[in-house]
Amino acid sequence: MERVCRILAVDNEPSVTTAFRFVFDGPKYDITCVGSGKDALAHLDYSTPFDVIIVDQRMPNLTGVELVQEIRKRGIEGKIIVVSANLSSDIVEAYNRMEVSLMFSKPFDIRQLRSAVEQLAA
Repeated sequence: MERVCRILAVDNEPSVTTAFRFVFDGPKYDITCVGSGKDALAHLDYSTPFDVIIVDQRMPNLTGVELVQEIRKRGIEGKIIVVSANLSSDIVEAYNRMEVSLMFSKPFDIRQLRSAVEQLAA
């Protein structure tokens, strides 16, 4: 039996989380989509670990950088992919300091994202 890749996707835009569900539909994936950093932290605290976490930068309450900082503070060393339309050089530098695995600009190529998730989860 093939291993299932557990993914947590965090984006406040329903159209983006719908796209993530479409991209990662099938028996190889178990995707959980949430609309805020607060919801993401709740899932990270109370569920089985995720193989890959996909994070948007611009969200209400917690930005992507703040969310990743909190994830790292909690000792979660999972693979993180940032997918955002807001990747200034300062933001990219902040993510690099926190050892984010990859960053994609919106709009993103779904095949590249799927391939990246598969490689990181392997």
